[in-house]
Amino acid sequence: MSISSERQEPGIAAPVERRARRRRRARDRLSFGEFLVFLAPLLIFLILLYGMLIWTFYVSVADWRGVAPNYTFAGFKWYDMMFDLARFRQDVVNNLKWLVIGVIPTVVVALFIAYILEIGSIRGVENYVRTLILYPVAMSFIVSGTIWSWMYQPDRGVFNTILRSIGLEQFTGRFITNPDTATYWLITIFIWQYLGFSVIILQSSFRTTELQEMIESAIVDGASRLRILLQIIVPNIRGGILILVSLLLISSLKVFDIVYVVTFGGPGFATDVLAFYMVVATFQQHLVSLGAGIGVIIFLLAFIIVIPYTIYAFRKWFE
Repeated sequence: MSISSERQEPGIAAPVERRARRRRRARDRLSFGEFLVFLAPLLIFLILLYGMLIWTFYVSVADWRGVAPNYTFAGFKWYDMMFDLARFRQDVVNNLKWLVIGVIPTVVVALFIAYILEIGSIRGVENYVRTLILYPVAMSFIVSGTIWSWMYQPDRGVFNTILRSIGLEQFTGRFITNPDTATYWLITIFIWQYLGFSVIILQSSFRTTELQEMIESAIVDGASRLRILLQIIVPNIRGGILILVSLLLISSLKVFDIVYVVTFGGPGFATDVLAFYMVVATFQQHLVSLGAGIGVIIFLLAFIIVIPYTIYAFRKWFE
């Protein structure tokens, strides 16, 4: 019996080895298929993204002004000119206003609205309110800017007409025609449009089993609603808040449509921002190298903004 079994072993081993080789080839084919499906589009995207970035930087150190391309190396001439321009410095200040005033109130107000909808919701009201605050997100900034420009008009605008009709004419204002306050009224449009989007992101962060159990335990222990929000919810949704803040910062940094539609950068360049000036310099003044330099500055600011989220994401990934 032992001799016959030994004679059968080579015959048995060969099919096993063939099956193992087929499995290995199947795994190799699967890996190649995964590469084509997932990694190839990512690599193409990265090549296009950073290829265009390198090309933009190359144009910014060239001497391209006018319609015809000119790639003659000019060094950092356009950057020196950019930093000396009063308009560029005003744009940086305005963008900082958008970054701070446009983001912080949006996150704070959205946090309270999401908390009220999630914790103190009444049957039927939550869905109605969520739908209502999501309407602005569905509209483009062109439409929103047009609507709000009608509302801001000094003579026949909605706000001033309402104030005059109720006898409060002394409170009427110039809104977007006042260079001291026009930027803040534009930021109000941004807050209005992104509020519903922010509420949905924060409300989805609430809906984890662990957080719901902690909230229920705190309610049973008699904790106040404000204490639950500040000491339980906020520390446990840091990831959602960080993602929301990063998205809002990038959106406020690249804002263009609202400024273009409502004020066109005016009065003067009081409401001008970097993205709008980049378009003006490139396509109206035909200073293509200057516009490319402004684009590089916008990318660097966006890169600095994204760093905190990237660090947080890597920490969560390797935990």
